[in-house]
Amino acid sequence: MKKTLKKKVEKKKIKEDEKKIVETKVIENGIERISTGIEGLDEIIEGGYPKNSVILVSGGPGTGKTLFCLQYLYNGAKNGEFGIYLTFEEEPKDLKDAAKRVGIDLEATNKVKIIKIENIVDVPQIIKILEEEIKKNDAKRLVIDSISSLEILASTFPSVGLDVSPIKLKEGYVITPQKEAIIRKFLYNLVKYLRSLKVTTILTSEAQNEKYSRSGVIEFIADGVIKLSAEAVGNVLERNLFVVKMRKTKIEGGSYRISIEKGGIRIVER
Repeated sequence: MKKTLKKKVEKKKIKEDEKKIVETKVIENGIERISTGIEGLDEIIEGGYPKNSVILVSGGPGTGKTLFCLQYLYNGAKNGEFGIYLTFEEEPKDLKDAAKRVGIDLEATNKVKIIKIENIVDVPQIIKILEEEIKKNDAKRLVIDSISSLEILASTFPSVGLDVSPIKLKEGYVITPQKEAIIRKFLYNLVKYLRSLKVTTILTSEAQNEKYSRSGVIEFIADGVIKLSAEAVGNVLERNLFVVKMRKTKIEGGSYRISIEKGGIRIVER
């Protein structure tokens, strides 16, 4: 009986502690912020991402985008916040293994869910799945990897939901706007929709020449843009991080050298 009572007291204390951690947010200049999970980055952007904002993380292969996102979710999970990673290409096991290689055990937290979208080409259905998971788990953090995949689906199919409606004729034909117009409207409504779900979201994209995304549109709509880059210098691969923009935030500008080591990505020098 005493042991049972002791366990109940311990569980209650853990729940109270978790509640305290979750409720402790960084507030700078009246803006509530969410930690990035990247050592050294919070200091550059006044304590973290503005709460419920949508951030684009852009970069080529090998720049650390995936780990950057996993760290973000892991940071929230350690503090009691549920996170969702929506992927169109990566296998959940591969993502978990990638995190484990740098000492990040996502499964141990039991607060990170990785969802792979397979054989679904209907964007409204994808959005519905996402909304259901967010509400069911009371998720506070979200990663969509990648926004490029959603752009392709949005431009390929006439009706992509989120208030993007084609004109239907009596003969059954469908007239749609140009692909660029469809994508622009879709992305605008998607970002607005994500904000309404009260989650702080990271979208990933492959950098395209001078653009930060496939379409060159999302970087203007998102609240923040972070560019990751990698360059071979001799036998060493140098990785850098640059905060292009962050709304409601004073940015400590410049490019920062980053390192991938035990514990994940961290900023090592400016």
